[in-house]
Amino acid sequence: GRRAAEEAQREEQRAAAAVRKAAQAEAERREKEAADKRAEEEKAKRIAKAAEKKAARKEGKAKNKEAKKATPAFKLEEERRAKAAAEVRAQEERAAQLAAEQEAARRAEREAAELAGAAERAALREDAELAEALRRSEVDAEEALARRVSRCEEAVSSESTGGGGDLVRRVERLEASLGTATEGSLEERIGAIERLIELEAGEAAEQHLPVTEPFAAVSLADAGLDTGRPAAPESTMGGER
Repeated sequence: GRRAAEEAQREEQRAAAAVRKAAQAEAERREKEAADKRAEEEKAKRIAKAAEKKAARKEGKAKNKEAKKATPAFKLEEERRAKAAAEVRAQEERAAQLAAEQEAARRAEREAAELAGAAERAALREDAELAEALRRSEVDAEEALARRVSRCEEAVSSESTGGGGDLVRRVERLEASLGTATEGSLEERIGAIERLIELEAGEAAEQHLPVTEPFAAVSLADAGLDTGRPAAPESTMGGER
């Protein structure tokens, strides 16, 4: 049970790491996109400036051509003012477009940062929930072992600490009482005690010992232990386990 919980914890941690990695990748992608946008804006500025110079040269040539044709001075002035006004409008439009693109890039950066922060908070929350679930699982497992020990104590001596006291010491007292000692984990030792109690109960039933004997007619089912099998009829209690 504990190994499964630890494996589940590792799986959750891997999933949380994948979420953080995906969020980081998305933030990096958006940052690169914003950098590319800024580079495009700089390029657009250079192109616009070159176009302005070209337009100025073209305007100068046009003026010279008009002068050669002896165009009236007032007509040239009107054309110059119209071109200047058109250029001002074009510059204002480019400035507005550039400001909008810069704001969009900043917004994208903010959204990427918020996404990364949310992913990090979610990962921390998942880690905390997993740790709490593992702690509850360990507590439940220990309580289950304590209940099994209590049933063994009742089967052996009709006395139980009611789940209190140090579990290891209670198991050691049971082993001493039964004259057995098993290597392994606490759960394995408890399982060995349960099997020995069942064996003693079976032997006592076969010998038809009085019920006052410690192990008389006591099966795992009588002691409240879950064997995973339906209880055998009383007539076969001593012969089948």
